[in-house]
Amino acid sequence: MRIEVKLFAVLKENIGETVELEVPEPATVSGLLDTFVTAYPQFASAKASLNVAVDHAYSPEDQPIAPGQEIAIFPPVSGG
Repeated sequence: MRIEVKLFAVLKENIGETVELEVPEPATVSGLLDTFVTAYPQFASAKASLNVAVDHAYSPEDQPIAPGQEIAIFPPVSGG
């Protein structure tokens, strides 16, 4: 399944605002992250700390992804 993914922070700075990824079905957050780090190996070491949001909600790795859902990947957020 082809998924458009919005990127934020350092990911956006290095890759761009969005990418399209071909994720194996049934698509899950875990499969999306695997596909992402295969396409962008410079982020492989950060894979465990990347956050994924599906339709504006943080999502666990087993979260299914359906066609048309809004997907975003971003690094850990901190602040004060």
